[in-house]
Amino acid sequence: MMRSGLVTLMCCLLLVGCGTKFVYNNMDWLLIEYLEDYVDLNSDQESLIEQRVALLSEWHRSEEIPNYVEHLDELMTLDLKNLTAAQLNAQEEKLRAHTNRIVKRVAPDLAQLIHKLSDEQVDELMDNIRVRHSKYKAKYSQLNEEEVRQVYAERIAESMENWLGRLTKDQERLVEQWSNDLQITTSDWSDHQTNLRIRINQLLNQRSDLNATEREMNTLLVDSESLYSPMLRSKIEHNRDVATRYIVEIATQASDKQIEHYRKELSDWKEIALAIQ
Repeated sequence: MMRSGLVTLMCCLLLVGCGTKFVYNNMDWLLIEYLEDYVDLNSDQESLIEQRVALLSEWHRSEEIPNYVEHLDELMTLDLKNLTAAQLNAQEEKLRAHTNRIVKRVAPDLAQLIHKLSDEQVDELMDNIRVRHSKYKAKYSQLNEEEVRQVYAERIAESMENWLGRLTKDQERLVEQWSNDLQITTSDWSDHQTNLRIRINQLLNQRSDLNATEREMNTLLVDSESLYSPMLRSKIEHNRDVATRYIVEIATQASDKQIEHYRKELSDWKEIALAIQ
């Protein structure tokens, strides 16, 4: 979906995980390339993005990067072998706060861009969103429960290995148990995408009213969880609790080599952040 994909892109480019100074310094071009997968922009719209990204980058370098450096230092001091659920939840809350500050900063600029879309661009945008959603639905509707859980397990293992390196057999078994304890959300997300398309279409139809557009963008981006169905919200909360329990268990089993890998990973991100600053 464009909405969540765009937020993810902005956060990846602006958070430490942007990866390289080249990527960071060419954020406007990358964002335009991403958006044009959904809608062809005219030169005025591209100029607007370039201007807004320049201001956003200046704010991010001066105000946000120092927050990331401080947080990375804090993460490096965590004693993984004695990690608690409370500590993990506190760190996740800080990470969400980083993302939310960016989203709040970006939302008005996206509203300005939407305000300037033509009718033809709106039709093109909605068609492309529909295609993306259809691909998601087709992909997961073909999988049975066992296959979906296998996808979950592979994603979890990849994420854990990014931070700890190669997992032990006991940790791999915990990953398998983790994926089995999750509530499957693929059909819920598909239904959510359908409802979001309705909201996005309403947003686009009222784009001539900039104030109304900004309010709706704020809901879609800043308060997106308010749009979840009760069932999806319940499953997400359950899955977060499950994730917390298993992350703590996997972390407390970390070997000295895995702890070294974890701290080296954080140190690499810190170097990137300082280079950007």
